[in-house]
Amino acid sequence: MARVVEESVTASLADGALARFRASRTYDRLMRLPILLYNGYILQGEVRGLVDWLQGLPAPLAITADFVAGLGSRVALILFLILLMAFHLVRRRPVARARGLLPRLVALLGATLTLAMVLLERTPGSIAVNVASAVLILIGNYVSIVAVLSLGRSLSIMPEARKLVMTGPYRFVRHPLYAAEEIAILGAWLQFMSWPATAILVGHFIIQLWRLSFEETVLRDSFPEYDAYARQTARLLPGIY
Repeated sequence: MARVVEESVTASLADGALARFRASRTYDRLMRLPILLYNGYILQGEVRGLVDWLQGLPAPLAITADFVAGLGSRVALILFLILLMAFHLVRRRPVARARGLLPRLVALLGATLTLAMVLLERTPGSIAVNVASAVLILIGNYVSIVAVLSLGRSLSIMPEARKLVMTGPYRFVRHPLYAAEEIAILGAWLQFMSWPATAILVGHFIIQLWRLSFEETVLRDSFPEYDAYARQTARLLPGIY
């Protein structure tokens, strides 16, 4: 009997220690590390690709519309990858998390799947395609920055609640950061147009919608005012969805 009680006490202490660890800054930083390493790997590959592309151009370098459009699309994508890393570095610790493994797996796929597109072979694009790519990525970057400035440090990868924000772009849609990311990713897709890239694009969009549902469940459970906010505010597109 005493042994059973001792084992129960030991299990309770272990559970308590695990709960305290999961609430610590160390745990939060460790959870960021894999995403940051993955983003960093994709980023350095894209920077190396830009250098190789520049070195492969004929000399003397001609500043043509085709060159400017190609350079702009590549630089815009690099800036997008840098922004993703920066956002993950500055986020604050959560006050609540989704339960279970599935929401975390969906969030992880949503945060990493589209970056795999950058590993594909680029499709040579026209001036118009490269300009469209750069413009879409830069628009996505701009809206992302505006959304993150409104969030402060409440950015999250996993379905977690940090703070309910209803100002800035969050007055118009509940998930402007996701909308901005999809705009930028569409711009990135223009640089890699192929069946694999299209499959990644469509798969990512479906996963993001699934991810949103988990996130909204956590927000509803954490903030009583979220339901009223959701009834008055579109999810991604004002007046449409």
